[in-house]
Amino acid sequence: MFLSDYLSPAFLETIMQEHAPHRRIRVEQVELLPVDNSSSILTILTAGQTEKPVGHFGLSVTMQVDGTRHTKRLVLKLKPNGREISAMLGGLAQACGGVVAATYPAYEALTGFEHTHWRELRAYEETSALLPEVWATHANEADQTYVVLMEYLEDVELLNSVMAPEQWTDEHIRTALTQLADWHADHLVAGYLRLKYYGEDVPSGEFMQRMAPLWTALLTNAATHLPTQYGPEREILLRRAIAGIPTYWSELEDMPKTLIHNDLNPRNTCFKRNAAGELQFCAYDWELATYHVPQYDVAELLCFVLDADRYHLRPVYLEHYRQALHARTGQFADQAAFRRGFDLATVDFGLHRLGMYLMAHSLSPYPYLPRVIESFFNSLEQGQAEQSFQPKEYQMAG
Repeated sequence: MFLSDYLSPAFLETIMQEHAPHRRIRVEQVELLPVDNSSSILTILTAGQTEKPVGHFGLSVTMQVDGTRHTKRLVLKLKPNGREISAMLGGLAQACGGVVAATYPAYEALTGFEHTHWRELRAYEETSALLPEVWATHANEADQTYVVLMEYLEDVELLNSVMAPEQWTDEHIRTALTQLADWHADHLVAGYLRLKYYGEDVPSGEFMQRMAPLWTALLTNAATHLPTQYGPEREILLRRAIAGIPTYWSELEDMPKTLIHNDLNPRNTCFKRNAAGELQFCAYDWELATYHVPQYDVAELLCFVLDADRYHLRPVYLEHYRQALHARTGQFADQAAFRRGFDLATVDFGLHRLGMYLMAHSLSPYPYLPRVIESFFNSLEQGQAEQSFQPKEYQMAG
């Protein structure tokens, strides 16, 4: 299909009707609108790797819904197949050279990107105030077509605010954590549940240990290209973390898991206000969604929105989130155990997501990333990271 086919009234009407078969929908007119693609790193990097149209396209859609005419501003997201994203990242690994280039190919399909084309569509099957309003999702495996039609996010707060963490007020952070707790509570599963339909890369002790050579290679790459931030002490700390995967994951295995966003940061979030002026947190771009402890999303979000002047508030915000999640589930009464899960999830975030970020950053720098790295290491220090790689019995003895 050509881009014009995806933008046609007939195609949009078809997928909208499929999405809402209980409604009568007729699309009359479609006009293109400007839309900012800059926050969609994967789409930008993959666009040159495929002949199919990919990206975000702003649309003004005039339609009749159950006999009433509306004109809605929407965004059509044309997604590449996850294998194309994996291949693109494999190319970045080769461009890095050294140990990353040598190690990455064996793990290319296991880094979380192989299934991006259907994970986001599956997340948007949910009904939640945390999600943007979705008008249609569509997948056609035969011609590798993956589509999301969603609201045009405008008149919102903190859209793509990754370069302005100071704009995240206490109200914004607490609102995000409270409403994130609602999502995590609704998707909580007991213990460790390996959901095969979420792919072979759902985190587990076995998976993290299997991937240890890649985590080591990514760490070496980070230490090589960012020696001021990944100095000898920090590098040794994370190498001990990799060696300690069997130990710390023996604890994570037994903790409740939930469906996490797994890319929860200000590039993929914003806030709306309802008629009463109340904030509503909105998270989009769910293409890396997977299962992990609920603290994982909190660890990532706080690494992105807390600068050095607010590091001391990290435990305060974590406790706010724990109380909200416990109020919904009754499963997280132990504050110390919850903090332990947060610290271990932070380690995973640093080995996996930050390692992948830094692979791309070493070739084309992301200006916000050094700040996130410092917040990450501060989180490890606050949680006494050295203890995170030792059994609880060792800590008690010490």
